[in-house]
Amino acid sequence: QQHGTSSSSPLQYLHRFTDVRQMDIQSALDQMRTLLSTRPQAVYKTAYYRKQTKNHWARDDPAFLFLQLVFLVLSCIAYSVAFRIRLPGAISFLLSSVLWNYLGMGMLLATAGREIANRHLTNHGNTHVRQQVEWLYAFDIHCNSFFPVFVVLCTS
Repeated sequence: QQHGTSSSSPLQYLHRFTDVRQMDIQSALDQMRTLLSTRPQAVYKTAYYRKQTKNHWARDDPAFLFLQLVFLVLSCIAYSVAFRIRLPGAISFLLSSVLWNYLGMGMLLATAGREIANRHLTNHGNTHVRQQVEWLYAFDIHCNSFFPVFVVLCTS
């Protein structure tokens, strides 16, 4: 394992995603509330402390992603009911919203952002510690930035 990389791979993260009982839902809800407050920088501080203690920036717990998916599915269902969309259209809308708009574009943006950051924003000089942005952390940034926009768009 390289110094500065995540101790949990995307596959381990997905494996943790399958066991809801092991997720810290309360912590994820607190982070969501903090992102909507006047002090969203506190979520960054949590990541900074994680880096100091576990030597990686990304969340270990997929509860934040899990809750966002639940909220997105519920809003798609509510939209389909409110506008009386037939079942095939509702399923199509749900799949395109979750798989393409949220996960697909999030993965694409996380990958592009990580590559740009690793090529242009990290120190490649003669340092003893190799700096590298983790893909899961880049995806966490997508999740963090998506949540306030989601709340504004889906509650107004």
